[in-house]
Amino acid sequence: MTGIRKTRLASLAAVLVLCSPKAHAQIDILAPDGPCQLDLTGDSSVEWRGLYGRGYEVTGFESDFETISVTIRHQGDACEYILVATSNAGGENVLLGAGDRLFWDILSQPSGGSIVSSDFFGNQDRQLLGRFAQGSGAQPLTLYFTIPAGQFVRGGQYNGQALLRLFRLNNSAPELVSELPIALIAPVPAILQVRSDDFTGGSQEIRIDLGDISQPSRHAIDFNLISNATIEVSFVSENNGMLKHQNGAPGVAYDLRLNGAALSLAGTARQRLDMLALDGSRDAQIEISVPPQSSALAAGRYTDSITVIFTADP
Repeated sequence: MTGIRKTRLASLAAVLVLCSPKAHAQIDILAPDGPCQLDLTGDSSVEWRGLYGRGYEVTGFESDFETISVTIRHQGDACEYILVATSNAGGENVLLGAGDRLFWDILSQPSGGSIVSSDFFGNQDRQLLGRFAQGSGAQPLTLYFTIPAGQFVRGGQYNGQALLRLFRLNNSAPELVSELPIALIAPVPAILQVRSDDFTGGSQEIRIDLGDISQPSRHAIDFNLISNATIEVSFVSENNGMLKHQNGAPGVAYDLRLNGAALSLAGTARQRLDMLALDGSRDAQIEISVPPQSSALAAGRYTDSITVIFTADP
């Protein structure tokens, strides 16, 4: 049905042109003349989804892009144009959020060719050049919004705006004819990596031998943490911070410290650790110690179980 409708419209236009000398508007649509007129339309926003659909991955090193679809429409005399992009964030092409900055770019090809420039007209090597012949027509273009890999920023929502400028070229300076603002959005998920040489073979559970607890005893476990968020470490003791005797004799209280800070295991204990290094890495040490005993202990085995949970909290 669409092909039939197009045929009828074309036939009707031909009849108007041939039979009605007053139908100038229709003639202009089919064969426009006069000064070159250009217009720019397209996507008003683009959101970075990334390879896994979660947003910008701070630990990823793969190059990726999101597409931006724009269309340049023309009517009139033949002319050339240039398309450039700039940022509305004080001249820097950055997205802002969570107290950090995320650099971005817009490319003319997936493999490169940035069209972003702080210059109003765009630097010569950052201009997308095109041309229209006389008449009317449209050129659809695909641009490529990219966020370079290797930027370690805090988790959160990042926002910015790009401004596309379309210039008509003539014998004098380029003439601005159209602008298209594009909202740029990039969610950055919180990540957390926990490593410890005490946990081998992918195990998430270890047994700690405190030795003879009738004498002062100490054991430390070292962790290396990488996160782009504040880390909450929580501790839950099965016996509320007591080493329980196997046959029900009085238990033995012990101390727990995280990076030197004493924590009570009477209930769930929580401690927050902020990012320290630019790459989000920091060390954490859990220390378990048994203080000197004021009285003799019943012979036997004393045990407790502690669950430690690390949580990234943006």
